[in-house]
Amino acid sequence: MTDFSELRVHPGIGLNQQTNDIGSSNPLGSLAGNSEKALSNYTQSLPRNTYDEDMAELLEVVRILNNMAPLRMPVYNFNVNEINGDAYYKPDGTMLLIREYDSDLVRDYYISPDDASCVIRILEHDRISGRLRTKIEPNLRPSSSSKTNITIFDEKINRKYTLMQLAEDGIVNNITEFSGKGQAFQTLYRNNKTLKPARYIEGKDSSVKGFEMVDCIFDADGNIVRIKRYNSKKEINIEYTDDRKNITVKNK
Repeated sequence: MTDFSELRVHPGIGLNQQTNDIGSSNPLGSLAGNSEKALSNYTQSLPRNTYDEDMAELLEVVRILNNMAPLRMPVYNFNVNEINGDAYYKPDGTMLLIREYDSDLVRDYYISPDDASCVIRILEHDRISGRLRTKIEPNLRPSSSSKTNITIFDEKINRKYTLMQLAEDGIVNNITEFSGKGQAFQTLYRNNKTLKPARYIEGKDSSVKGFEMVDCIFDADGNIVRIKRYNSKKEINIEYTDDRKNITVKNK
């Protein structure tokens, strides 16, 4: 039975409207219909159930994305003096790139125009087809814990690619999957110490609601503690405690 003492709604909302929305596990979905009937601003506190639709939906997406990314990648070398290969030069005599041949790859190390001792970009091509597989770049932001950006291009799915960021020791900090000309993305951040999910962000373009975002925060043990969903019209914040699910809805 629903505890109506835990429900706090905006004045002027009828009891029937309140009870219809209390039973919904996904408040963003339940209020997506007729805007004239939707609640304006309200808070709602419910007992935390063993199964939660909002949480289960996100955990499945996070599980797939987390399994897609390895825990560690090779540490790439951006020091020109430590790379062996064929050197190619520009017409003015400055070095353009160093080409290295692997079993099935051609790896081109492009030299920085500002510092001839540093590699600014590495491109990996399929040795037979010439197709670009991977782009590797150093992360030059000094405040970032990520030291390397790796972009992997999917030849089977048009306009889809994956970006991974690596720490100095090759640990994968985060992974982002882009699709649909960059109009949709999924990003998973990992805890640098435990390597468990720390944050998940999703964005997608909807013809009905416009651009929608989901921002999910995990605790140190990898459990969801907050889910935030928002678009140009509505913002929904769900916070979890040991025994409660607290929902706040704001219309913009």
